[in-house]
Amino acid sequence: MGGVGLAAICLPGVAAAGADRIIAAAREICANYENGVFSQGDALAAVDLDGDGDLDTLIDESRFECSSAASMYCGSGGCMLHAVIDGQAWAFQAEGWRMIDWNGRPILLIARDGGWCGGAGAQICYEAVSWSDGRMMTVMPRP
Repeated sequence: MGGVGLAAICLPGVAAAGADRIIAAAREICANYENGVFSQGDALAAVDLDGDGDLDTLIDESRFECSSAASMYCGSGGCMLHAVIDGQAWAFQAEGWRMIDWNGRPILLIARDGGWCGGAGAQICYEAVSWSDGRMMTVMPRP
């Protein structure tokens, strides 16, 4: 389960500017490969990522399916996970994710391929991400 190229980047604006555009792009990629039929499955999760009380969107590409390609959206390092807040999107390469609450503050916990933290790919490590004043906050070094 791994990403390619942009999968390693977690900067605003790298992903499409909203959930609909991300889904549309995935659908188009599938259709363009041997006329595949796309299913988003349960890829969308409505969660409050920034603690403002409004629901934001997580899009987990590990839940996407394309009839013409079994591994269209994932590779050995994970799958793309998109966080969309007020139309702005961030993309992460993820082996999995979970929302946690820390004294009322939402935190997105992302399971990362070990290469992100100095280990081998199979050695999973974790990145904690939060948002404040429209900015993504993490102690993870930039790629």
